[in-house]
Amino acid sequence: MGAQTLPLIILTGNPKERGCQHGAQLSLAIHAALARLKRSTDADDWSKATSKAAKSFQQLSGIAPYLTEELEGIALSTGLATLDIYLLSCFEYFADGQTGCTSAGITGPQGAIIAQNWDAPVDSLEHLAVLIHEDENERLVTIASAGTLGWVGMNGHGLAFVNNDLLLDRAGAGLPSLAIRRMMLAQSSTEDAVAVLRGHRHMSGRHYLFGDASGILRTVEISPAAGICENDPCSISHTNHPLSQPIAMWEDIEAAARFYPSSRERLRAARRHSLSSIDDIKALLRDTTGTPDSICKSWSLREKTQTAFSVIFNCAEREALIAIGQPDRKPFHRIRLQNGNH
Repeated sequence: MGAQTLPLIILTGNPKERGCQHGAQLSLAIHAALARLKRSTDADDWSKATSKAAKSFQQLSGIAPYLTEELEGIALSTGLATLDIYLLSCFEYFADGQTGCTSAGITGPQGAIIAQNWDAPVDSLEHLAVLIHEDENERLVTIASAGTLGWVGMNGHGLAFVNNDLLLDRAGAGLPSLAIRRMMLAQSSTEDAVAVLRGHRHMSGRHYLFGDASGILRTVEISPAAGICENDPCSISHTNHPLSQPIAMWEDIEAAARFYPSSRERLRAARRHSLSSIDDIKALLRDTTGTPDSICKSWSLREKTQTAFSVIFNCAEREALIAIGQPDRKPFHRIRLQNGNH
């Protein structure tokens, strides 16, 4: 899965079959990811994470069995334990390891368009894949690290989301956000997806930006202590600190300055863009103002991440534009979820 290619894998059949195909296609990367995760923590923390995962996996199997079946399929084809596969999607159970990002969205009579630059450590790029899930009940595209449930996505109804990490208060237990994200992608509208958010306890701060084919654009900031704060803007840009006052009260300002020192600079740069079209959003995602710590981010000593992928979801068209790597240097590839076209 090199930086010069767009790894795209089509998964078909029931959830377990799709999981088996995921595991078979990405087995080496999944084994490497698990080894890397185990090296990143000590035995005591691994034991605590495993205990939390066992409880939440049981909860998830009762709420969304199609997800636990998918994870079981990945485990079956890789020869790994199901709980170890699940832990790849449970980053909240481990020490801080945030990834920065810049998101943007617009809405209008032709539906919502939402987008994101996803920033991560340099070696994250080689473990990413674009996964298209297809069966009689489900049709979705998600960008995922190997073995995980996926970071962002869009389904065949034209519902899509992107998200930003926020450094707020934390909760000790709950479903991992990657599971909640896939549960949201099983919905047909923004309203239904946000209802999923309202219905579950959250472990850490997060901002979700939703769009759907009807033109609804909704921004939702979440704090475990304060709950959720919603807004329906006509356009928005967002980085890695909260914009709503009830959520901002819970921000860990010192941690935000340590992990995301470029966040406010990226927001200022984003707000200089007038957004009314996909071309405007592409220009925002390619903005190198303040490089290396810019919207289109390069590695720096101050913030050791770079843009690993850039995505634009055109909800009405059920179309994803994806650039693997920094979008000022890489082309966007088009993926459509209609009429069997990819």
